[in-house]
Amino acid sequence: MAISALAEHMKITKPQLLELRDACLTYTVRGDGEDPTLSTLSRRDFHKAMSEARVPKPDREILDGLFTMWDKVGDDRTDTMLFITGISPLASILDIETKLRFAFKVYDVDRSGVLTPGDMESIFAAINATASYLGDAVMTSQQIEIVVEDVFKSPTSAMTKDTIVFDDHIDEIASHPMIVQFASCGGQMRYGSK
Repeated sequence: MAISALAEHMKITKPQLLELRDACLTYTVRGDGEDPTLSTLSRRDFHKAMSEARVPKPDREILDGLFTMWDKVGDDRTDTMLFITGISPLASILDIETKLRFAFKVYDVDRSGVLTPGDMESIFAAINATASYLGDAVMTSQQIEIVVEDVFKSPTSAMTKDTIVFDDHIDEIASHPMIVQFASCGGQMRYGSK
């Protein structure tokens, strides 16, 4: 996968990415840009956040390019949490389980350790989008929905008000056939296809 190959060359660490997330959140505004309900980050503020988090200079160029891809309407803004979660695999060169655990940690700003089906869907969609921007084959939105449904319907899923403790289910999520297929470059579609 291109996302994994790129991660091999990047110098950003997991602690730096968490620091970047926190710095980005301080610059996040709600209701600015195309959609008034989104919490977004401007490119200018993203650059400030990268400086504050001491992101290595070569990585800044790559992340700025990905920011451009995430800026869907060309107003130099993007959804903060989806963007940061989507780039989280770039801070890990380890297996899919480690990448997913870290993506969940990045998304879990309040450190609750739990996910809703909507949270999990957002995380997978964000990683999927970044992978697609890099040219990787990705999962369809229907496949993401199936993975989420399977995890939340699983007999090992101690469902409490439609949430799961993600650390308790990471093995199950990482070994789901559709996740395995995605991680091995066997996704069903590519960026720009329908």
